[in-house]
Amino acid sequence: MEKWSLDTQHSQPILSHYCEHARPGEGSAALRQDLGGGYVRCDHCGDKFLPPNEPGNPRYVFRLCPSSEAPVS
Repeated sequence: MEKWSLDTQHSQPILSHYCEHARPGEGSAALRQDLGGGYVRCDHCGDKFLPPNEPGNPRYVFRLCPSSEAPVS
């Protein structure tokens, strides 16, 4: 199961994290981006993700989801 996924909706990049400690309907406040290194870290589980280096420095919308909602691959 993938813990992070990067999608685009209406030209807006969305970074989703599927965490086993997240609750349904919880906001994305547990996801924080380290300004120095660029990593996005989950306060619940400590997992981190480094978004790809893209031109224009896109701003991501963060979405925290329970792991039960993760897409099946």
